[in-house]
Amino acid sequence: MLEYINHQLTVEGIPLEEITKGRPTPFYLYSWRQIERNIERIESVFEGLNYHISFAAKANNNLHLIKGLKDLGVGIDVVSLGEFYSAKRVGYNPHNVIVNGNGKSLDFLREMLVYQPRALNIDSWEELERLVELAEAEKKEITVALRVNPDVDPITHPYISTGLKKSKFGMDLDMAKKLIGIYYKHPYIKIEGLHLHIGSQILKVSPYEDAYSKVDNFIKGLEEHQLTFMNIGGGWGIDYYKDGNEFPLEEYKKKVIPILKQMNMEIILELGRFIVGNAGMLVGQVEYIKKTPHKTFVVTDASMADLIRPSLYNSYHHIYPQFNQGQEKEFDIVGPICETGDRFAEGRSLKSPMPGDYIVIADTGAYGRVMSSNYNFSLRSAEYLVKDQEVVEIRPREDFEEITSYFK
Repeated sequence: MLEYINHQLTVEGIPLEEITKGRPTPFYLYSWRQIERNIERIESVFEGLNYHISFAAKANNNLHLIKGLKDLGVGIDVVSLGEFYSAKRVGYNPHNVIVNGNGKSLDFLREMLVYQPRALNIDSWEELERLVELAEAEKKEITVALRVNPDVDPITHPYISTGLKKSKFGMDLDMAKKLIGIYYKHPYIKIEGLHLHIGSQILKVSPYEDAYSKVDNFIKGLEEHQLTFMNIGGGWGIDYYKDGNEFPLEEYKKKVIPILKQMNMEIILELGRFIVGNAGMLVGQVEYIKKTPHKTFVVTDASMADLIRPSLYNSYHHIYPQFNQGQEKEFDIVGPICETGDRFAEGRSLKSPMPGDYIVIADTGAYGRVMSSNYNFSLRSAEYLVKDQEVVEIRPREDFEEITSYFK
């Protein structure tokens, strides 16, 4: 997707210089062909299984991308009322909507009783009690899955680890068994599946082997309680470092798929980052090359308000200068926000950029624009999509009047 042709950076063969004409930076840019490739890779892993892919909308909430995924036959996983409304807005059939989250309000649950999604994932005993009370009062049935926490270390950043017993998400297997025993034959609450999601940006197969093996044994011990589907979450990592270290699909296919097959249930996935992460990039422009006795800074117009992952997680994103010629030097790449933490990289070796050059921060299709903010009264950036060799705007840049319209 990104490559240098005659020393100039191109996206899907289109020169970056051409893409940036008339488009103020910073902005997000996505490749539809890369999204399609990612879907094809997922399908190759699960070939032969009864499975259904859902897109985790929290990774990227652009309605044009969500609509495009719907048209490819991909379902959607939502974790809030806002994400639920976005699924409705683009025309999702309720049967292709999975509802998740650990803090569902009364209004949220009431809406689900009316909407009837494919499954409502229940996070706790307390949440199930709330749903039971509502369902009994309104005399409405609903299909649910219990989110179980198998106490498995996903070997990832602690902020995106969700499968350990100290996590705020899910319930232990003993609690799940107890709830199934109590509510399995309830007239309105149809417990038909289990859900687990152990974390994000996982690069090893062993945590999935451990988690699914535990759940497989749990299912076998349910005896007369027959479940029909297993929601295995997502979490597959991508190659941020560009060193070939991404989630090992072939190893997963060899070691994990046999565990899922023996469950003999429909398998539901909730992948976000793996579908859109490497299909997106943040394009910025160099404002200054600031030299001090201690460091040299590349100061860009992109900031932590556009992409917070490096500041929040100390995460790595590969950075491509517009030109790959000239002397390579070590730089700190920073933004204009009034925070020391507003930086994308420290001590990064780059071919020397110049003021006015563009840079691309790669692999920002997931948890990029969706986590942006108006801090320092920044305006959230525009988004563009490269599809069929054309660049189209799929969300405009905010303007000052728009975000201050509440002040009369």
